[in-house]
Amino acid sequence: MYNINELKKGQAMKKLNIIVVLLLSLAVTIQSYSQYKSQRPEQTSVAQSLVRNTPNIGGLLNWFNPENFRMNHNFSMQYMSGGGMGLSLASYTNSMFYQVSDPLNVRLDVSLMGSPFGSYGMNFNKLFISRAEINYQPWQNFHLQLQYRQLPISNYGYYMPYHWYTAPTNLGDE
Repeated sequence: MYNINELKKGQAMKKLNIIVVLLLSLAVTIQSYSQYKSQRPEQTSVAQSLVRNTPNIGGLLNWFNPENFRMNHNFSMQYMSGGGMGLSLASYTNSMFYQVSDPLNVRLDVSLMGSPFGSYGMNFNKLFISRAEINYQPWQNFHLQLQYRQLPISNYGYYMPYHWYTAPTNLGDE
């Protein structure tokens, strides 16, 4: 039924295939460790790869100096309760400052606010610009500030500049 010579040839081929695969694996492994230390590429830092002094980059990147840029982060959580109900608010603010020149600087605050539960039936989840300002102080006794503010809900309800207190259910339609 089976030819013994064919079985021996099949087993010999199987052994030969295993030996060839092992030799190829060994050769690939040996090649991967055959690099001299002097041939290794230079290690670059993240700062070097992000900020380059290249004369080919033009436009807006030429006037932006990263040494004059500063960024701060703020995270806050609040919980308020009243009338048998509760409200929780979490907010993250990214404040970015840039010194354009000696008397001139700019600021931008971007905020992300969320209410995980207890929102009095209102949606408080949003991304907004909470502050944008330009400050100009050419002399010691002269300061010009142009500012945009968007103040969300606070401990006393929504911020209404002409009402001292406005509850969350009353949006100042008085």
